[in-house]
Amino acid sequence: MRPRRLFFLLDSLQQGGSQRNVAMLLRHMDRARYDPEVWVLHGGGETLAEIEVSARVVNLDRRAARDPVFAVSAARRIARGGADVIQACQPASAIYAALSGVLFRNPAPLVVSGGTTVEPPLYTLKGAFYRLALRGAATSFVANSEAVRASLEQAGAASGRIRVIPNGHEPEAFDGPFDRQAARAAVGVDGFLRLGVYVGRLIDSKRVRDLLDALALLGKDGSVLGVAIVGDGPERPDLEARSIRLGLAERVRFLGMRRDVREILRSADFFLFPSEVEGLANAVIEAALAGLPIVACDVGGVRDVVRDGAEAVLVPPRKPDAFAVAIRRLMADRACAARLGLAAQRHARSTYDVRAVLSRFYEVWDRAAEEGR
Repeated sequence: MRPRRLFFLLDSLQQGGSQRNVAMLLRHMDRARYDPEVWVLHGGGETLAEIEVSARVVNLDRRAARDPVFAVSAARRIARGGADVIQACQPASAIYAALSGVLFRNPAPLVVSGGTTVEPPLYTLKGAFYRLALRGAATSFVANSEAVRASLEQAGAASGRIRVIPNGHEPEAFDGPFDRQAARAAVGVDGFLRLGVYVGRLIDSKRVRDLLDALALLGKDGSVLGVAIVGDGPERPDLEARSIRLGLAERVRFLGMRRDVREILRSADFFLFPSEVEGLANAVIEAALAGLPIVACDVGGVRDVVRDGAEAVLVPPRKPDAFAVAIRRLMADRACAARLGLAAQRHARSTYDVRAVLSRFYEVWDRAAEEGR
């Protein structure tokens, strides 16, 4: 019996949680069971080289977001691609997959993944089509957290068709010999007595400004704490200016996009994550796998990963004063910090191993293929 042809549909191959999760699944997929391809709306992107190693990449070559001619052409190509199962990983790609069924009677069942609680607004054309895809064309759904499950239900997905499957990770990537001091020196943070790390995009919803304000509130209490900001985005210039204005230039390093994030995490003392909106906080999972004490905001997608007082200290979003108190607490109580870091690591390693995650995806894909559209 031939392996089933599985198409992953992505909006792009830019760096992001969906792309990272697809790349991880591809590395561990049983090719005797599924033959995967990755279809993208437009080419290029930071994850292209990584994904091309594991699967054929098909670029649909979209030039404009609202192009009806492209929409019909892309839907036709998807319909004629010969997939046995389609896994749409982002809203726009789900729309084109749905159109392939509506316009060209594509028989391949459509599984739609949800990875964020921020869905396209209903009043936009994209939002309206996305909800039609959820309500009419999709066979089943995968939410990567309970928070995302609730969001999919609110958008119109049938609750009985939603399966919660978290993103997969490779716990072993955080094991093995490691030179902590060398890792710090490589990114210029070896001068700090204690190091906090943030990893994520530099956009408004991540609230990195609140982290900077919290560091300023620590004052002299936090003088031994340096913070590495890993990631990039449109807010970076404003955040760099804010750090200077708050007198934090000597304590904060903006490292931009990095390929050695795991090494940076393993070299740190704390993970600091002020985001106010998360689908499933992959950065928090990786910090937990590294065994770091975590201070984060108590929002859906974070509390699905770590519990306040058990594996992390969680505080209300947009409260720099509460964030500062939490950092000060862990800096003062090393035993508490170590306990939380160890508990987070144990939980993450038992919950997010990609091999266990992939087995749950097989169940969804197998059922979809057997039931058909």
